[in-house]
Amino acid sequence: MTEPTIESMTYASTRPELRLVERVVLHEGPIPFQTLADRVIGPETRTLVMDLDRTVHLGRNMGELLGWELGVLRAFGRAELEAMEKDREPGRFLFDRRRFTGSLRYLREGFRTWASPGLYYFVFGKLPAKADRSRRWAFRAFGDEPMRVVQRVPQNRLMELMGSVPAATLRELGARIWDRHADDQVVQRAHLDALRAQHPGLRIVLASASPQPIVELAGERLGVDVALGSSPGHINSGPAKIARLKARLPELFADGARTVGLTDTGYGEDHCWADHLGCVVDVNSDTPFSPFVAASSPLRAIHSAHPMTRAEERARARGVEDWVDPRRPRAPRAEARAYELPELEARVGGLLEEAVAAESERAWHLDRARREARRRLDDQPPIAA
Repeated sequence: MTEPTIESMTYASTRPELRLVERVVLHEGPIPFQTLADRVIGPETRTLVMDLDRTVHLGRNMGELLGWELGVLRAFGRAELEAMEKDREPGRFLFDRRRFTGSLRYLREGFRTWASPGLYYFVFGKLPAKADRSRRWAFRAFGDEPMRVVQRVPQNRLMELMGSVPAATLRELGARIWDRHADDQVVQRAHLDALRAQHPGLRIVLASASPQPIVELAGERLGVDVALGSSPGHINSGPAKIARLKARLPELFADGARTVGLTDTGYGEDHCWADHLGCVVDVNSDTPFSPFVAASSPLRAIHSAHPMTRAEERARARGVEDWVDPRRPRAPRAEARAYELPELEARVGGLLEEAVAAESERAWHLDRARREARRRLDDQPPIAA
């Protein structure tokens, strides 16, 4: 499938504050990451900005895994942790019957550390996101970005835990987490090396809400040029991530900049990228980008794709019939589907008009319109009232 270049696209007619993007492409899948990259990154692209959590890996949050790993360290100690690494499975939780006492300490430590922030996040973040009425309540309770507000509680707790751990230990734990979840990797060093060979001068930036030590380690493993993560007092997510990118790399947002953003945008965390970048790609996302963007946005195209993990690539190459990861929420799209502006206007333009016209709770109405627009483009059932 041939994609148009940035220069060949034209802006949509603007509304007072919002407009429809000119193009939305829903890719078939799962597809190899290299196939996706060939479609969205061209000779005109100067910078690729990537998220880390659930973007580089399918369903894995590196910062969250580090938080749980700190509990394993306290429960077992460094020597035992190193000895048991060869038997560890991917994922957050650990219970080793051969190390029963240490496992009990781990469960106790995990409960003591994460019960309060975890319950808060579940009750005020994850649960409200599952139903329309409860989402509306969350907007009333926490403002225009309820999930970002709620996420601060576990994020700040992780920063507190890291404060007492030497940097070298954090890097050691991060390296083990990275290696343990290699099969879940979607973006690999070889992929990025191939992109650089194909597009000399391409700059690759990793920007994540995960703690800086784990983002730096991921950046080294992937071979990126810049790695930006969170630190005490600064959570690098949402608009704060954009602000930091603008401060560190203002040329990414200059007029005519050719910047592509790649993110799972979980819970809508990176939806604001669509208001600042020329092209955005949501990968393996359950909250993909909406076709509604700020009238001033340089965005020309949105891509949605489900790139394969390393394990899926191997299984498909071996001829395994059921090679798709069972964690994927629904059957993959058999063929790519591209929506141009006239069809977008016909399918979802009315939703935008209604949301813009709302006289109260505008953030909520816009959120609902954005979700309903993507459901229509994905041919899913409408949101229940």
